[in-house]
Parts: sequence; C-alpha cells; structure tokens
Amino acid sequence: MTTLKHMICAAVLAIPQFAWAERPPEAVCQKMVEGDPSGQITMEECLCTHNVADTVLDDDIKALLFESWYTGENVTDQLKALPQPKRVQKQFKTMERTMKKNCL
Repeated sequence: MTTLKHMICAAVLAIPQFAWAERPPEAVCQKMVEGDPSGQITMEECLCTHNVADTVLDDDIKALLFESWYTGENVTDQLKALPQPKRVQKQFKTMERTMKKNCL
C-alpha cells in the first residue's frame, strides 16, 4: 500500500515537458523506479500501474501522469486546471481501486 501511495503522489507531483506517447512504458517506469527514494517501487508494479492508468484515465490526465512519472516534477496545478476537475479525482480513485485489484 505504501508503494501505491508513493506512485500516486509522484503522479500528482509532476509537470509535463514532452508528449507522453513518445515514451514507452518501460522508459517511464525505469525513471520511476530509479527516482524512488524509498526503493520500494518495482518495475513490475510500475508497469502494472502504467497499464491500469492507460486503461482508466482520459488522455489529458494520463499525459500529465506519465510525464510526471518520467520527470518527477509537480503537475498539481495543471491537473486542477483541466476541464471538469472533479473527473480527475474520480478517475484517480478508479485507478487506485483497479490497481489494488490487479497490481498488489
């Protein structure tokens, strides 16, 4: 559960610099694993989480999320500025539930 919280926090705390579609999941997760100060995130967990996010999130949200995992920068303001900000919270909750079922 701690790993899940770390990944969600990292997702919310980043800013996009490049288009998310340009990076394969393995590259994004490699950065995520290398940048985890706790050392608890595994490549397998990250790839599972990436797959869940790719499935349940809208394109604009997942673009911010995936780039945040890669850069480690804060995207909180960008997420709040997206149209219909409540959908962001709803989709992250759906993502968390799906990750609990499939990734942990």
